[in-house]
Amino acid sequence: MPSLRSETVRNKLIQRLQHLTPASTAQWGKFDAPGMLCHLGDTLAMALGDTHLPSMNANRMQRFLLKYLFLYVVPMPKGLPTAGGLLSSPPSNFEADRRRVMELIERLAAVPRALGPEHPFFGPLTNDEWNVLQRKHTDHHLRQFGR
Repeated sequence: MPSLRSETVRNKLIQRLQHLTPASTAQWGKFDAPGMLCHLGDTLAMALGDTHLPSMNANRMQRFLLKYLFLYVVPMPKGLPTAGGLLSSPPSNFEADRRRVMELIERLAAVPRALGPEHPFFGPLTNDEWNVLQRKHTDHHLRQFGR
């Protein structure tokens, strides 16, 4: 499964991020390009433990099955609702927000292999799982904008 741990994967995502402009138009969903960058930054910060969202209290079986399917089997669905706490950072400066996302990608990729922060729905994730999930999530939103 592709992961941010791969330098090749990271470089391709960063190249795609660099082609995004403030005027890029979404092919689906409600984000504009600046808002999407802030959302990516917020989710990467959550993966690093810099921000925390409360648990959604899913049962263990639900967490296990959906986590596996979501990480490794099914593509990220279009139109999936975003947790409210991951819409909190307002866009400021497009270039600064883009740099933040790229820096957080590099930080997450460098985190040692161990148990990472808890995901609000999936529960505890390893840092390897966070790297897979955030690669998939970033790819999803770049495709949303045709990148």
